[in-house]
Amino acid sequence: MACETRKLSSKKQWSRTWASSPTRGLTFNPKKLPFQDLHNLFLRHLPKSGDMTFLEIGCYPGRFMWYFNHFFGYKVSGMEYVQHLCEPVREELHDCGVEAEVIYGDILSYVSQGRQWDVVASLGLIEHFSNPEQVIRRHLELVKQGGYLVLTIPNHSGIYGRILKWADPKRYAIHNHMAYKEMQEAVASVGTVEILEGGYYCHLGFWSSGLYTKFTSVNRLLGKMLFAPLMGIVHVGKWLPNSKGLSPSIGLVARKTNRD
Repeated sequence: MACETRKLSSKKQWSRTWASSPTRGLTFNPKKLPFQDLHNLFLRHLPKSGDMTFLEIGCYPGRFMWYFNHFFGYKVSGMEYVQHLCEPVREELHDCGVEAEVIYGDILSYVSQGRQWDVVASLGLIEHFSNPEQVIRRHLELVKQGGYLVLTIPNHSGIYGRILKWADPKRYAIHNHMAYKEMQEAVASVGTVEILEGGYYCHLGFWSSGLYTKFTSVNRLLGKMLFAPLMGIVHVGKWLPNSKGLSPSIGLVARKTNRD
């Protein structure tokens, strides 16, 4: 029997996090680091169609809803469990020319009344739960027969987890530090999907490790001095192969194959 699923973060924490983190706009170039590998993964397996529906679970600030609408043509919806963030997502997307539905709901308790989407994604969500299997199962309940599941999480199973534990212990504590194998096993255990591709993606980079923030918080001048050397390491890192130890992201695309 699967163990009980426990949230590793809270609404209060996310409200504080987003209040102190400006969105800096929704649009971005997916062909640039640190998203390029994930962009190529999605292009390899997800169809482009203006008739397909898309749901992002944990959607604030709306950047990935914009991305899937802009690059794949999807009719986008999002689910956000911090209620006061729902309207800002709608407004930001509207300002970018995307009309989106934003649902206030918690993935563990949301009742869809039979509604399903062609593509259901979460990009940095399942790692905030103690038991990803149950959360993934809830994702799949919202995917149409023959539809697609997209999951990405930060890779804390290599050097980035060790850096984050040192640089930002509080942020480290709200993550399940699973490797790709654990994500793969959790998806496979649901039994209704075919994994099309998954693994470690996006070459060496320290964006989600807390390293920049740590140095800057100690001394702003020190942060500026270390920025260039770190960028030099990142530049060299893009020639290294993706791996558990060095890649900052874990991703997976699967297709729903059997009826629940």
